[in-house]
Amino acid sequence: MTSAPLFLALRYLRPTRSFISVITVISMLGVMLGVGVLVFVMSVFSGWQREYRQMLIGFEPHVMVEPLGSMEGEPGGPKPIDWRELRKKLAQLPEVVSAVPVADRTRDGHLGILVVENDSNLQGVSVIGLNDDPDNALLQKLKKHIKTDALGDTKTINEKGEAVYRQGKFDLRDDTIVLTDKFAKEIGAKVGDTLVVHAAESVNQFIQKYREIPENEDKKKRAAALDDVTILSKDLTLIATLREDTAGKRGYVPLHVAQEFFNLDSDISGIELELKDPDNAERVMTKIYQSGALPESWGYRTWEQEHGMMLESVENQRTMMWFLLLFIMLVAAICVMNTTITVTVKKRREIGILTALGTRAWQIIAIFVSQAGIVALVGVVAGLAGGFFVLGIRNWIRDQISAITGRDIFPQDIYFLSSIPAHTSIGDLLIICTTAVALCLMAALVPSWFAARVDPAVALRDGG
Repeated sequence: MTSAPLFLALRYLRPTRSFISVITVISMLGVMLGVGVLVFVMSVFSGWQREYRQMLIGFEPHVMVEPLGSMEGEPGGPKPIDWRELRKKLAQLPEVVSAVPVADRTRDGHLGILVVENDSNLQGVSVIGLNDDPDNALLQKLKKHIKTDALGDTKTINEKGEAVYRQGKFDLRDDTIVLTDKFAKEIGAKVGDTLVVHAAESVNQFIQKYREIPENEDKKKRAAALDDVTILSKDLTLIATLREDTAGKRGYVPLHVAQEFFNLDSDISGIELELKDPDNAERVMTKIYQSGALPESWGYRTWEQEHGMMLESVENQRTMMWFLLLFIMLVAAICVMNTTITVTVKKRREIGILTALGTRAWQIIAIFVSQAGIVALVGVVAGLAGGFFVLGIRNWIRDQISAITGRDIFPQDIYFLSSIPAHTSIGDLLIICTTAVALCLMAALVPSWFAARVDPAVALRDGG
């Protein structure tokens, strides 16, 4: 009698032209839909999370080490520490690939912004000042994001003895600047153009001074008042453009240019560290800090801290989407319950006969629970196949929806990715499949239990 429940469950599932067959197919389709949607959505969210992390690691400084509070050497500030010695010390640590000085903030701690002008088009951009050293790991990984139309050497000398820049070389040794492709397009600049770059703080001072002058002021007095404000400007050559969808929106200038614009003199904003294990940057930096390699007057911020809110938001959206889509699975489980209820009612006479012949209650329950399990397994397999099929054509579907609606459902300027990513983990698949089967089995357990408790005489009389 051990295989009898499974035998009878398969017998009851045989296709017949009856209402039971219809609702059984509907139950399978419900499970298939729930599993397929969960596989697709969770894979896309996991892929987006994975690609976003890799993208950040691919262009963001892994760790930025910088002085805490006021600038060192100023009244009330911490004891001055030679950043050059600290850089050498950090570069020798086994966890560190490279340690390079950077300038990304002004002396008073404001974010380093430059105003870029080209043909009367002015826009501000956040920049980082870097040294063009061969051991600069940050520079090396940024070079991978240069536009693919790169040509030749960075700098050549023409017949007139003039410097001629060619496209695509990430060179920060001269008075050059690197911008993103979208930013360059917005200001109408192309590689090789000479751009006028202004310090944002001096521009703000000029605007503030201009607003303070009364509107009815004499032109000479107005000009005299504005003469006291000097806008720090410099001509920089656009030497290369980076892909904004993979390298962010930041620009890059030589370290000496940033020091001049940000009023740092020979100081720096901090020391950028590239780590061997960037995925565990927080743990690595905690170990370095506890070892005493980093002075108490210096702190650090990792790439995860810098983008923590976005990473947490993606994880929260993934969790919320999981719970929302779980309701589809619950609806499928309810369909399985309805199927089990219908089958037990239709097979009431057979249940009475089996009970009269000595079949135990658990064996009656096993018949209908096995039937629900088979429905769940078929739905899970079909859902996995359907989910992976849709994943394979996800970008084609996006293109078709965009063509029909005229709207991009996965814009690059928001997600920084040109295609919809996907990553399916074995753990997610196991959770999805186990949850689907478990819900269906639990849904079938209740009506099966009531069916097993039927009195044989009553069942035979009612079904007779």
